[in-house]
Amino acid sequence: MRVHNSYDLMVVIDKLYQYLFKKGFSFDPRGFPIFEKYMFLTEWPNLVVPYSQRRNKLVKNRSKTLICFFDKDKNLYPRIAKVFDEISEYQTFMGVAGLDITITYNMDKEWQRLNSLANQLFLAVLATNNIKIVFNTRNGGLNCEEIFMNVPSNVISVSGFLGCDLITADFDFEYLEKILYLMPDKLILYGKRDPIVEDQLDYLGINYKYYKDFHRLCKAKEVQYGGQ
Repeated sequence: MRVHNSYDLMVVIDKLYQYLFKKGFSFDPRGFPIFEKYMFLTEWPNLVVPYSQRRNKLVKNRSKTLICFFDKDKNLYPRIAKVFDEISEYQTFMGVAGLDITITYNMDKEWQRLNSLANQLFLAVLATNNIKIVFNTRNGGLNCEEIFMNVPSNVISVSGFLGCDLITADFDFEYLEKILYLMPDKLILYGKRDPIVEDQLDYLGINYKYYKDFHRLCKAKEVQYGGQ
């Protein structure tokens, strides 16, 4: 099945629910999955790459590589629609980060909740198949309690800074608010570097590590090896 619109996405969500109910996965009264600490990756990956680049020659060791999904929605919808067919592929990697179907402030709240639910159900399907997961901190315009209440503290999380504007003011604590709510044991920062974010995380003693996005990583390798 292909996902072209919200109706298609709801059909896929229903299939994910049916699968997870049969597996005995736990849900809160709203229907959001409840994650357990043992489901999460505990070590830093050596490499973070998008799903589309999982077979790139830079991926030397899948057992030390984390798959992420910081990509356009049109490339993410097939992943959620085909998740059952691709489980065996994910199982060859160290872990998989949460899906990143768009959630933004200017979207209707119900649409944000639908996309957030889809992202979390995808992650739950992986977790129930013994694939170690990393929680995506994206919350759009939804409050932290609503979106993160079923995530245990002191687990690994990831934040993508690819299409985001950098924080330009020292007094902007919006990002920090959700990190304080999650209190991750480890925090992966993927994409652009944001000096103010990093200063804020340093001040609070958050254990984070920055990973270049795949485009910058390839450019860095070209420079390192003389463009060959």
